[in-house]
Amino acid sequence: MTSESIGRRRLLAAAGAAATALAGCSDDLRFRAGNSAPEQVSLTVKTPPPDDDPIAAKIASQHAENLRAAGVDAVPEPVDPPELYREVLLEHDFDLFVTRHPGFDDPDALRALLHSDFAGERGWQNPFGFSDPTVDELLERQATDDDREEPLTELFEYLLATSPYTAIVFPDRLGAANSSLGLSAPPRRPVEFVQLLEHVSSQHDREEPVRAGLFGQVSIDRLNPVAVDVADVEFVCDLLYDPLVRETPRGYVPWLADDVRWDEDGELEATVPLRDGLTWHDGTSITPGDVTFTVAFLEDTADGATESPLPAPRHRGLVTAIDGVSRVGRRAVRFSFDDRSRAVARRALTIPLLPEHVWADRTEPIDESLTEALAWDNEEPVGSGLFTFADASGDRLELQPYDDHVLRRDGVPGYEDLLEGDHGDAGLEFRVSPTATTVVETLLADDVDLVRGSFTPSTLEPVADDPGTSTMGTSTRSFYLVGYNTRRPELGNHRFREVVSQLVDRRYVVDEFCDGRAEPALTPDALVGVFGDEWRSQRPDVLTFPGTDGEIDPDVVRTRFEEAGGYRYDEDGNLLA
Repeated sequence: MTSESIGRRRLLAAAGAAATALAGCSDDLRFRAGNSAPEQVSLTVKTPPPDDDPIAAKIASQHAENLRAAGVDAVPEPVDPPELYREVLLEHDFDLFVTRHPGFDDPDALRALLHSDFAGERGWQNPFGFSDPTVDELLERQATDDDREEPLTELFEYLLATSPYTAIVFPDRLGAANSSLGLSAPPRRPVEFVQLLEHVSSQHDREEPVRAGLFGQVSIDRLNPVAVDVADVEFVCDLLYDPLVRETPRGYVPWLADDVRWDEDGELEATVPLRDGLTWHDGTSITPGDVTFTVAFLEDTADGATESPLPAPRHRGLVTAIDGVSRVGRRAVRFSFDDRSRAVARRALTIPLLPEHVWADRTEPIDESLTEALAWDNEEPVGSGLFTFADASGDRLELQPYDDHVLRRDGVPGYEDLLEGDHGDAGLEFRVSPTATTVVETLLADDVDLVRGSFTPSTLEPVADDPGTSTMGTSTRSFYLVGYNTRRPELGNHRFREVVSQLVDRRYVVDEFCDGRAEPALTPDALVGVFGDEWRSQRPDVLTFPGTDGEIDPDVVRTRFEEAGGYRYDEDGNLLA
């Protein structure tokens, strides 16, 4: 790296820190100018109710309690998951929120989450309203440099003091099942559900579907793959909608694509021929036109009918890596990626394809930020996945294997034994119970074959006493986070946020809330939600909880708030701004 580029980076870092500090100060000045006297800092912590996510609810409760002990008027506010996603990700109506994030398949996912270009968008596109030129520059560098280690390391370190959210723990994905299923982990990916059905078919002469129990306010009647308020059934959409390339535990695998041919002479390009014989679930052929339509549709669901584009809030970061896409002959498409690295560009090929003949008529704007496509429940979806919609009623959803799927003919690369066996007549049936306790009861009563969701280990304890059932679990890249709305006066001050981020005892959360089935976020990479050996920081833990056993030392924390600048305490111990 040249001295010129190093100097530029240092200047940007200095400018970024100054801009962030000034943003916080200017917010404070505007706030104080409209108030005749200092007021107690007041914050609401939104979170799913305990019945939907007991771990998130406990984290929010501990955080609010510690904030109150530090003189902040903090209140946890349980919000039903669909409404929580709308308020936080669509309307940006929050102070703090605690929820479980699905995790990152690659650090480039941070680009949509944190880059200032996305601050005015919806979904997981920078819901925090965060803007920092140094972060922008480092996010761009990691997306374009072939050697990403240096910009990512700098990014993780810089975000220690500036990030608009903080990761708490990485919980194991837990569940329980009938022991005859032979499961070691709750199925999540399409290949795992296919393997499950093939195992059932080989071991049992079974005609009824495999029954999976879910709990909470799961929207099984809203199967919209581009909406952001369907997080609890995102895995179901993955069963129904296929991409050109799918990320699997064994790497990126051509799925609907027959191959991917990269050309790095000049601008990075990828020519992607489609497999022969591809069809949607309604029998219509899948064409290159469906691919180009999908990219254009995700970029603007209004198809140019509004003054500004209305992009789909889901898959947004993936689509922005694409510079252009065009048809090549009868059965191929060519993607251009400008100056993106191949590691970043390949992720864009994992967006789910949408049938043009189904979605093209859903572009009507409903208001300035919503189109029919984004509001549509899509109750009877037409996709191209390994499973097809069969029926839905009340709290039940049934899917059937798609017998005409091309991979049943061609096989899945890297999974030579998959789809060779008979899946029998069994499909999948998802049944929703109101709480984690009640869904476990349905398993013990043999009303379902397996259960999955945001369980605590203690909720699954009754399973251990039943000889016919067993618990299962695996590590995961999903994580619990506390997010901050930097549009709020106090939360626009990164020094204030830095103190607030310290007030959850991550080791206590692992031991007491997760019964040891989680990893605490304590290193620079983990604190922004990046998990895995490839990007694991070599630094020792950088975050120390200012207290013991989940409770803060009030004197220590109060000193830190006062040192953040612009804060003092009144005689009653209330933190004043």
